[in-house]
Amino acid sequence: MRPLRWRPTVAAIGGVLALALACFYLLNTNAIVAALLLLLAVLIAGIYASLPEAILASLVATALLDYFFIPPVKAITIGDPEGWVALLVFLAVSLIATNLSSRMRRQRDELRYRQQETEKLHALSRAMLFSSSEDARRLILNKCVELFGFEEVALFESASGQFHNTQTNPAITNEQLSRAAIYGSIQEDRQNRTTILPITLGNKALGSLGFRGDPLPEATLQALGDTVAVGLAQAQAQDAGTRAEAVRKSEELKSVMLDALAHDLKTPLTVIEAAIDMLLTSTALSDEQRRDLLRVIHEEEQRLKRKLGEAIHLARIDAKRMQLHMEAIRPCALIDGAVSALGDRIATHTLVIDCPAELPAVHGDRELLEEALKQLLDNAVKYSSPGSQINVSASAANGVVQIGIRDRGPGLTEVEQSRVFDKFYRGRYDRSAVQGTGMGLAIAKEILEAHGGSIAVESQVGHGSLFTVMLHAAEEVTVPANGRTSQAASPDT
Repeated sequence: MRPLRWRPTVAAIGGVLALALACFYLLNTNAIVAALLLLLAVLIAGIYASLPEAILASLVATALLDYFFIPPVKAITIGDPEGWVALLVFLAVSLIATNLSSRMRRQRDELRYRQQETEKLHALSRAMLFSSSEDARRLILNKCVELFGFEEVALFESASGQFHNTQTNPAITNEQLSRAAIYGSIQEDRQNRTTILPITLGNKALGSLGFRGDPLPEATLQALGDTVAVGLAQAQAQDAGTRAEAVRKSEELKSVMLDALAHDLKTPLTVIEAAIDMLLTSTALSDEQRRDLLRVIHEEEQRLKRKLGEAIHLARIDAKRMQLHMEAIRPCALIDGAVSALGDRIATHTLVIDCPAELPAVHGDRELLEEALKQLLDNAVKYSSPGSQINVSASAANGVVQIGIRDRGPGLTEVEQSRVFDKFYRGRYDRSAVQGTGMGLAIAKEILEAHGGSIAVESQVGHGSLFTVMLHAAEEVTVPANGRTSQAASPDT
């Protein structure tokens, strides 16, 4: 039973006293009417005050009824036995009514508390339902702090052995979390105000959840544990699904890559084989014919080398083994290097370059950035007709250097624009008309993102495409972990 609180106690007693005085001096009521009114006051006190305060109000109301309304009036003594009966009945009824009203108030408070706890658990469950697996663990911690007002929340996940905590200097130790998960029992520390409960789903132990703050009822603790268990199981299922999907896509990409490489390597190998066979078996070839055959062999060998290089680049990117040897490079030098790498293949088109010499340098790996631009130029050559114009422009604004490559090819639909940088993707026009594996743009995108840059495409069907490379301008000396050091103020030209 809670102790008396002085404000509600004074309010209850003062209300009963004021009503008794009003009935005696102002309303001149008889004992029956006064008893009913005082009983109503006691009921109101039972609704809004605690049980001890309401009982005290009942005793005061009984004393006032005796003093003012039961003969002899204005005296505590009772001269008639009927007065004793009336007074005792009033006291009994007031105490019973007080107890009932107090019980109803407690039930109301309990229902309100349960409703609030249910709403909190529903909000936690809803937040976990719409969260990704990467955010689920951190969301559980943050939501528990937000909804329940905990000072600290800690989570242990048995499957991964990982611990998560909202505090850098936690009061809940990893050992306590592990012990609660192993033994499957709730651990409470009243002194430190910490509670640790096991997280289980059926017969499977998923981990444990600990918090520091006001203790929760056992039913709420159980509901909180069940809610967190469902969210954690959902996150683990999403992780497993993501891993399975990644494995499936990896196998699918490997199959596509092997098929594409086999198809792309077959033609040059066949040409080389035929040319070598003619050189070895034919004795009637002139010197010029032999030079032509050797030229064909050389061109096809370069083509094979280029395709194998693309495959190696993509394999290194997928294996996260791409190393950046950083240096400051002028954008114009990158463009020139990419054009030189293409060699005679770009001679079939009109190339227009607009690259101001005063552009700021970019910080990156020269070889890889030239490879990215070469892939974009090669793409423009492949998908635009011979003799058409290819424009390369460079500009800088707000610390970002942009290099644009525009072709006069067939253009891309909106769907193709959203997938054009996917590995092995080839558009509607190029599956048979243009040779390739669909790796070039994917390689360019991965290289640029490894440098902190990006690539975008704008296209209109029938009017060509514009690929725009965005790289951060070099402003200071940097020392990469796996590269060289060079001054941004004096870049290579």
